[in-house]
This record gives sequence, structure tokens and C-alpha cells, in this order.
Amino acid sequence: AAAAQPMAAGAASPPFPSSSRPISEQTRRSMVRFTASRFSTTSNSSKDLGDGQSPANTPLPDAAEQAEPTLLERSNKNFLERLYDKYSLSQQTNRILMAESFLQAATSQASDPRWFGPGRIGRDFRSYQALLTMHIWFLHKRLINDNEDPHRAALIQEELFDIFWTDSSNRMRAHGVNEWLINKNLKTVQQYTFMHLFHYDHCYTGELLEEPKYRLEELKNLVKTHILLLSPDDETALNLHDDHAERIAWYIETQYQNIVHDMPDDFYRKARIAWVDLPSFEKMVDGNTGKELPEQPINPEDVLPKGWAKNIANDGTYYYWNIDTREAQWEHPAEGNKK
Repeated sequence: AAAAQPMAAGAASPPFPSSSRPISEQTRRSMVRFTASRFSTTSNSSKDLGDGQSPANTPLPDAAEQAEPTLLERSNKNFLERLYDKYSLSQQTNRILMAESFLQAATSQASDPRWFGPGRIGRDFRSYQALLTMHIWFLHKRLINDNEDPHRAALIQEELFDIFWTDSSNRMRAHGVNEWLINKNLKTVQQYTFMHLFHYDHCYTGELLEEPKYRLEELKNLVKTHILLLSPDDETALNLHDDHAERIAWYIETQYQNIVHDMPDDFYRKARIAWVDLPSFEKMVDGNTGKELPEQPINPEDVLPKGWAKNIANDGTYYYWNIDTREAQWEHPAEGNKK
């Protein structure tokens, strides 16, 4: 069954807090290097982290001088070829379609109802943003690894993050955030989303890239911080969710291998994303007691009939459309509601 993106529980404006878990100096330095080497290709809207801070004006440690070249720096296209890529109507249309297909693929996987039922992921804005960020990061990494046409990949990456921020704004509207507060809240959302992205990159660079055991532990910390939103001071909750976090950490490991290394180039260039399945959340164990946790069912409202998808309009209103017939409607496409 197709998945439905979780809807707001009410019309009240949700909080958009930044992460409170402290990070190590090694992680901080890795985040700064990542900012300098990866997101220098994104648009101004993507680089705005709020509070007047942006990757471009962050002081860099000495190690940043050894940062890998960006996509644009790796391109061997001349000036005219780059202009054609950026401003040609056909090229613009193609990269917009690619970026939208990537976002739709990430949205579909992040909206799987098993995350919110058996997976015990929260149904709030921040939790869903974290799931979507995770899957955007996999696609971002695949773009980063494009050696055939780095310049085109950089433009697709820029487009992908632009529509990601638009989607984030639309979902804030769905949660009842006042229009005049959208830009302010978006800066906060961008800030903790970038921190989330940086943490992933930290796990797959430097020493952790060569140490799977330690990388898995860091991925578990990442999951507890950014996805489960656990307080670093709540040892009981951290221990309770240890098995939970480990299953999602293994999912990240498997999905990284699948998208970044194993997905055929033909699939990637046509934006045909084949995700690996979600982890099993059966028989999860409470890390404090060692007892099996009770299973949580899937919410029927999150399940859509085959061929249906859920999308969001610019005003924050959700609608449903049939991928095969192109039919669209506002009501949930249960049998009794089909037009």
C-alpha cells in the first residue's frame, strides 16, 4: 500500500527547536569542513542558517584546506557549456524534473506508515522533517559522487534543496504556522536540518569511514538526537531506545550502500530510486529492562490504496492524486470517498 505523509494533529503552531545534544569537537570540525566543501554550490536560500550565520562566513579550521573539491570545481566544462547548462530552457526543465522526482522519492519513503506505527517515530513536524532529511541526504551523496557530469549534478543539487525548503514551508503552513512567521521558522528549520546533514557526513568521512563499529555507534547517537529527538540528559530514554536506534542505524548503513554505491547509473540519471525496505520493528527490546516492547499498529489513515499518493499544495493543503489516472481529490481515497 502507498504511504500517506502524516498530517498535523491540530491547528496550533508547533515549536521548531534546535538540537540540544552537545557535539564533540571532532564532529564540529567535520561539520565545518562539510559546509565549506559541499554546500558552496547551493543557492543563497539554502545557505541561510538563521541568526546571521552561514557556511560562507564560518571560520574554518586548518584541516578544511584539505577539503575535497566541490562539484563545480571538479567539472571540466568551459564557461559557455556551464552557461548553457544553467540557462538553457531544456536543461532547466530537465533538472527541475529530476529534482522534483528525487524529492518525491524521498517523500514516499519517509512517509511509509511503518515509521509512525511500529517504528514509533513521532508525528510532529520535526520528526517527519528528520525522516525526509535522511533520505534527501542519500540522494545528495549520490549527486556528490557524480563524476560523469559534476556541473549538472551541482545544479540538480541546488534545485533539490530549493524545493526541499519550499516543501518545508508548505508543511509549516499545514501545521498552522502564520504566514508572516514562515520565513523566521524556516531559518530555524534550515539550521537544525543542516546540523542533521552534517552529522551524517561526519559518520562517513575520516576515521569513522574506516571504522564500521564506531560508525554504527555514532549513527545510533545521530538517530537518538535528530530522529527520535531524545534529550542527552535522559539516560532512561536513551537506554530504552538503544535497540530502536540500532535498527535505524543499520537501515542508514544499508541505504547508504544501496543509493551511493549500488544503484545503477541508468536508474540514477532517470531519477528512478529503488529504496531498500524499512527495518523490522518487531520484537524491539527495552534497553533498561531487557523486556520486549509492545508493538504499535499502523494508523489506517496513513495507508493509501494502490496507485494513490499524497501531496501538499503551496498553501499547506493536502490532496491526493492517482498516479495512473492523474485524478486528484481532496478527500482520502478510501473506497467510499472516490469520485
